[in-house]
Amino acid sequence: MERIAAWHVTIGTARGAAHHASGLPNQDAAAYQTGPDRAVAVAIADGHGHARHFRSAAGSALAVGVACRAATQVAVGLSEGRAEPTAAVRDELTRAIVTNWRTAVASDLAVQPYTAREQSALDLAGDSREVPYGSTLLVTAISGHWLVCAQIGDGDLLGVCPDGDVFYPVAADDLLDGCRTTSLCQPDAAALFRTGAHDLREVPLLVLLHATDGYGNAQAEEPWQPGVGRDLAELAAEHDHHWFEQQVPSWAQRCASADGSGDDVTIALLLRADAATMKQDHARRDS
Repeated sequence: MERIAAWHVTIGTARGAAHHASGLPNQDAAAYQTGPDRAVAVAIADGHGHARHFRSAAGSALAVGVACRAATQVAVGLSEGRAEPTAAVRDELTRAIVTNWRTAVASDLAVQPYTAREQSALDLAGDSREVPYGSTLLVTAISGHWLVCAQIGDGDLLGVCPDGDVFYPVAADDLLDGCRTTSLCQPDAAALFRTGAHDLREVPLLVLLHATDGYGNAQAEEPWQPGVGRDLAELAAEHDHHWFEQQVPSWAQRCASADGSGDDVTIALLLRADAATMKQDHARRDS
């Protein structure tokens, strides 16, 4: 019988120094969900800071909830052999996320409608009702030996192998220029997702780092990913998930400070439960 790996989730989030100064809330959100047979899903989202997106904190919170549910269902389907991996993630997952997020926005508006002034501003700008809730989204799920990933907008998703090598589970987006980002609130949002489906029997995943763009923007090295990958591999070999639960929130606080990016920062680590043993086994095979 095939052994199914267990995974631990650790999340840290911090309000950016710039948001403290301007009075804006932390517009990031994060969530995770467990499913049958050790399935786990993790999602982070970054609500847009522009005045047009005045409910983006709510939009990001809605996004991570619907994304975790949808990603878990797709990942479990793959592990049970009920779907073709690439098509399921590209089509089924992205459609479910966008449809369910728009439904969640409509439900939120039913409880808290736009004021007359807000609706007038939307009409004047020609914005849809979803635009004030605009947010990026990054979601992953693992079930059995399948890792599924979907991302719209900026932020970072980094896979770390036992030897510290890194890989990128979703492709880069040429539409992102450091100033603009794609968003869940766009009419063609489903088509703007980058997706990936990876067989973990072929990819020895140790740690999966999810981070909003405030984390990457706080890093001193460029590119920062190789160094972070090596560090995470070493730390995972030396410490268990309880240690990471103590450290990750402080990492987020440091990156969100005025000495970091000053932006809201959310970090979510998906850590293989047998990380130390996995790294030792990998070292013995290479020796």
